[in-house]
Amino acid sequence: MQELAIVTPQNDVDVFRLIDDAWEPAAETSRHALWPTARPGGLWTVSRATPEETALVVGDAAVVEGSRTDPPVLMGPRLPHYALWSPGGHALCYVVPDGRSLSLKVAWPESGEVRVLLSGAPLFPAWLGNTGWLLCHHGPTLSAFNVETGEQRVLSNSASGFRTAACSSDGTLVAWAEVRDGAVHLMAGRFGDEPTEVGRFGGGLALAFRPGTGQVVAAVAESPETGVFGELLSLDFTGAEPHRLLRGPVVAFWWDPTGDRIASLHPTYSGDGRFQVRLHSADGRFLRATDGFIPSNDTATEVSFFDQYALSHPLWSEDGRWFGAAGRFQKDGPHASFTGANADVAWVWDTLAGSPITELGRGQLVVFGRS
Repeated sequence: MQELAIVTPQNDVDVFRLIDDAWEPAAETSRHALWPTARPGGLWTVSRATPEETALVVGDAAVVEGSRTDPPVLMGPRLPHYALWSPGGHALCYVVPDGRSLSLKVAWPESGEVRVLLSGAPLFPAWLGNTGWLLCHHGPTLSAFNVETGEQRVLSNSASGFRTAACSSDGTLVAWAEVRDGAVHLMAGRFGDEPTEVGRFGGGLALAFRPGTGQVVAAVAESPETGVFGELLSLDFTGAEPHRLLRGPVVAFWWDPTGDRIASLHPTYSGDGRFQVRLHSADGRFLRATDGFIPSNDTATEVSFFDQYALSHPLWSEDGRWFGAAGRFQKDGPHASFTGANADVAWVWDTLAGSPITELGRGQLVVFGRS
């Protein structure tokens, strides 16, 4: 059964289930928490944050990490932890505040074992498929940790961009950006082999492999300082010319899990901060789009680090049919800026039917489950 979770304005996590093509609330699963993410095969992991404590919890009661401070120590606004399950669901990697830095840890909830891998800031982890290897971009270094054997490797000492490395779904290929000689170099190759320079650019990169393939897509910024990308390019390792999938400006993109389509987020230039989700085929052909909306605070965090949160808090359903997010749409009547109302809604979009969005209720965040 397909599930998704939303975070309400009251900071409750509510789970919905797909029943007869409709998303229905499962009231018994509600809990006071933030940032739900699904363990593959079942159970939701949530972050609790109160004035007295923070806790990372699996299911209803299994506390992986807890801290009692007054006030609670957070990584950022509304962000007590960052959690990322391994594709097989056997291990949980997570990032927590540690004094004036951050710590990357891995936990095995069944045994209760927790291991600290490194401290630093910022930290951008990614699992290399279901191989047991965990990659982390920290500072200028890209490291790899085998969480089963304890082996460690340094893949790069000049990684750049405050972005996570891209890993192919079969756990064989890795891609990342490096800064050398006044340029940004896209490096890619088989894990464990010497990487190949696939492209050279003047601005920052955000990377993702097309699911089920060795095709890497790069969002290319015009300068290292901007978070707006001018184009999406498809590249391979053969030296062939890059293929432009999309023209910008684009601020985020997400492959659907089947690799058939790609969703991208574009500014609407309406003057009030609205963005539009546009749907394209795998070769860049435009299909359809949503109305413009202003992302909620939590969704804006997802967008700012979309390559990272696409791994942990997916906006696509597992079958590639539904896309979801949270924010406010402009409707009849006074604009929310004048009324002071919290108009953020959690919504889903049936991308195959092309129907209008469906509102699930007031909400800050939408996260799809994984079986």
